[in-house]
Amino acid sequence: MMTLAIVFTAILAVFAAYAVVAPLVLNYGRFGGGLHLTCPERNDGATVQVNAAGAALFSAYGERHLHMRSCNLLKHGEVCDEVCLKSVSV
Repeated sequence: MMTLAIVFTAILAVFAAYAVVAPLVLNYGRFGGGLHLTCPERNDGATVQVNAAGAALFSAYGERHLHMRSCNLLKHGEVCDEVCLKSVSV
């Protein structure tokens, strides 16, 4: 019974490594440094920080999941509708 538990645990660990850890490691660099975009509202260049871990994980499976963490054009307390992120190809 102990051997079965060890094998089952090893299978789960390998699955987690391939399904979660590998996509994060391979894709985190694409989103971790920030994106340089043109703001459609202000017509100015912006550096946008996105949730890099979420974007990396979801982009590995073909989904768009970009959510703004910060933008250099926004003052503290300002919100944005994230229109600039809709044009980014993931």
